[in-house]
Amino acid sequence: MSEVLLSAEEQEIVEEGDAARVLLDDPAFLRAIEAVRRECADAILQSDPSAKQEREDAYNLSRGLSAVTQRLVDLQARGESILAQAETQTVHLDQDNPVEPADY
Repeated sequence: MSEVLLSAEEQEIVEEGDAARVLLDDPAFLRAIEAVRRECADAILQSDPSAKQEREDAYNLSRGLSAVTQRLVDLQARGESILAQAETQTVHLDQDNPVEPADY
């Protein structure tokens, strides 16, 4: 099988996807995200009824964490997709141009 060839842009996308996967697979990162989300929920639920700005800040922080997490998921998926497409193209090229055994 041939080596998968990627453009510089595709290589960067794959590397970003790998970095995103590392973060998403890191239990400490995920625990930290969930801890802050819990703190946001607690701040919303336990705030004084007149503390509208405090609730909005906690809500916005929680939404921001969700946006960051989703962006990481998207980066990972995009990198995996680029790599899968390149591997498929490489397999097709290999099948179209099989390497004949050399005569020694």
